[in-house]
Amino acid sequence: MSEAEILQVLQQATVAAEPEEHLAELGRYDEQDQQLVDQVVRNYLTDLMRLTWERGWAPADVVQHARRQLEPGVEPLLTAVIAAEHQAYKPSTIDSRWSDQLADLGLQHPFDDLDLTDWSAAQRTGRYLSLDLALQIAAFLYRLPALARLFPLPGTAQRKAADRTQQSGTDRKMLARVRALLAKAEATEFPDEAEALSGKAQELMAKFSLDHALLDAGPDLELPDDSGARRIWVETPYVTAKAQLVGVVADANGCRTVTMDQLAVVTIVGAELDLQLTELLATSLLVQANRAMLAAGKHYGQYGESRTRSFRQSFLMAYAQRIGERLQATADRARSAVAEADQDRLLPVLSRREQQVDALFTKLFPETVTRRTRITNGAGWHAGLTAADLAQLDNHRPVTR
Repeated sequence: MSEAEILQVLQQATVAAEPEEHLAELGRYDEQDQQLVDQVVRNYLTDLMRLTWERGWAPADVVQHARRQLEPGVEPLLTAVIAAEHQAYKPSTIDSRWSDQLADLGLQHPFDDLDLTDWSAAQRTGRYLSLDLALQIAAFLYRLPALARLFPLPGTAQRKAADRTQQSGTDRKMLARVRALLAKAEATEFPDEAEALSGKAQELMAKFSLDHALLDAGPDLELPDDSGARRIWVETPYVTAKAQLVGVVADANGCRTVTMDQLAVVTIVGAELDLQLTELLATSLLVQANRAMLAAGKHYGQYGESRTRSFRQSFLMAYAQRIGERLQATADRARSAVAEADQDRLLPVLSRREQQVDALFTKLFPETVTRRTRITNGAGWHAGLTAADLAQLDNHRPVTR
């Protein structure tokens, strides 16, 4: 038995439609030399993970997609593989946004190595099951499609790139206020109160973004280019409708979006602060929209109509359209409220930022297609508009219950 023989079994199992026979063969090798199998499995999986980064995926993307494609028991080994792969990089060569994703997964420097025997013992997982999980991960990584690369690869980032996204104390304070408002919106049982809180969050976001842009602009109105991109993985079903909701939030905050329906992921392109604000509000509104959809189902339709796919898809599309109109109105009011002394500077600054975002969007997505969606359920559409109209986005009016 040699390392090459074990590697060949792993490769055959990775591409096989039915890998069970290869798992049995791997198990026979494992009975002969468990340590050698551990070494080959570790190297094979980390090599596949590196290829995954090169195809445009980031740590959060891999885990989010795996949660939709694989059984829950796979995730601990998947994150262990991610950690082991990062042992090769100095912390200074990992982009700060990439490091943030690792931290969200509970992974930080110094990263643990992967020894399948030790991992199995720590997880109290049988050896044969651990090998099976390893093969599932290999097949999953092998079949991932290419994505637009949003961050520098680990090992290639420069410290300057990492420092660019550091937040000031003011930024953190404002983001904390927005998060607090959205947390209250998600916690309340009253849709009108939730939407009023979301509207207030959008008002703060719009004002803060404009102030930030004017502050960053130099005397010649040149603006440093901090445009970037993020992905939001939406829950299935109704991906198209949910992606539209993310899109209208992005539009209201100076960002652009593109959706990959087959992966249920929306990529947002915009200035760094606008990306953070859009992600916060869009994630919250997705929660609120789902809750409003379920609540509306109790009052509309007969014989289970409100539970049909057409009703819920139409509801969410209508909800997104009306919320988008109201968020955009809030953003427009924030622009109109800019101090008169700054009005002459505002338009060229915003125009420059739009050019920067458009340039990055075109670079990441040189070929996109605009698609229209049909509404097939009038009751669902009406219910969605009604739910969105409950929003008291004008914070000068009292919230009623």
